[in-house]
Amino acid sequence: MYPVAFRLTLALLVLFSLTGAECAFVARSGSSNDDDERSSGGGLVVVINEGRLVDGPVQGVGYTSGAQTGVTGSNGEFRYEAGNTVRFFIGDIALGEAAPGKALMSPLDLVPGGTLDTPAVINIARLLQTLDALPGDDRITIPVALRRAAVRDNEEISAALGSLDFSDDTAFVNAAVQLTATLTAAYPFTAVLVDAASARRHMAASLAEAGSGTLHPGAVRGSQD
Repeated sequence: MYPVAFRLTLALLVLFSLTGAECAFVARSGSSNDDDERSSGGGLVVVINEGRLVDGPVQGVGYTSGAQTGVTGSNGEFRYEAGNTVRFFIGDIALGEAAPGKALMSPLDLVPGGTLDTPAVINIARLLQTLDALPGDDRITIPVALRRAAVRDNEEISAALGSLDFSDDTAFVNAAVQLTATLTAAYPFTAVLVDAASARRHMAASLAEAGSGTLHPGAVRGSQD
């Protein structure tokens, strides 16, 4: 039988060894004081950052980034996992493609290589601006009732959802007109699909006000037209 002191020393050595092994799996992704660190399985630390979606800002758009999911807030804020992508959507309407999360995002980021003159970028902005429930203020507001109606189970818009293509102007307009008529029927005004030139100007002004943080080199040249 080992002495009590020896057994205690052995137990402490084992504990320190296990603790060191656990720490070897801890990862930090460049967090700052404002970052939220969440522990996932195996002791890995996932850094959660806050970003903003702007063409307004944009309020009421669904998002998902890894385990983070929710709806953008009044300033377009959303939470994303550092190093992961973010996907934005309105019900079953996917707004472009998943893109690497960052502090300031816009329709430019949702289209690979997107600029202010990329048709898909402009059409995403057109749809967002058209579905705005409160067009008189400085943000785009997508209400919860609209998000709940924008699903494939809704027979009134299922065909339009299936044919919506942001990169094809003709297909986009045909689908967006139907979506607008149905999804905004409860608005106290008649919503009309925003034209491309107006949508582009609105987006350029929003990005300039936000600090142009999301503008790519090609987009900057385009905004000077």
